[in-house]
Amino acid sequence: MKFRDLIALMARCVVGSVLIYAGFLKAAGPAAEFAAILEAYKLFPSSLLLPLAHALPYLEMWIGLFVITGFYTRKAALAAALLSAAFFISVGSTFLRHIDLASCGCFGADSLKPYQTMMLDIALFALSLITYSLSKYPPRWTLDQVLQ
Repeated sequence: MKFRDLIALMARCVVGSVLIYAGFLKAAGPAAEFAAILEAYKLFPSSLLLPLAHALPYLEMWIGLFVITGFYTRKAALAAALLSAAFFISVGSTFLRHIDLASCGCFGADSLKPYQTMMLDIALFALSLITYSLSKYPPRWTLDQVLQ
């Protein structure tokens, strides 16, 4: 086992697990509750809040599943990095616009403070980029390697 394979596996497991967990907690709760949290961000028109509240948890879970299993590893890692960046920008914009979020809504009813969420987003972004860079060739312990 190479050290780089171990790092790639650990990064995939962390990123994938967090995305699956966060998506599941949001999907398990009422979509209207998540839509209300999204409304507090003041980023989206009200007509998009409920569709976004329905779709985003499943998008997170699918990306997390692809990352953790190593299916289209590089594309999934890039999608995870983009998702983390979007979450960081969304929460960060509330600081710049002086919007006080009671909860970021990242983990459904489980709540993190917005600055904690931003630190988590930075970590997930970095781990996603590590996964992307270490996956130029199908890494070990991935579906990409099995299906190649």
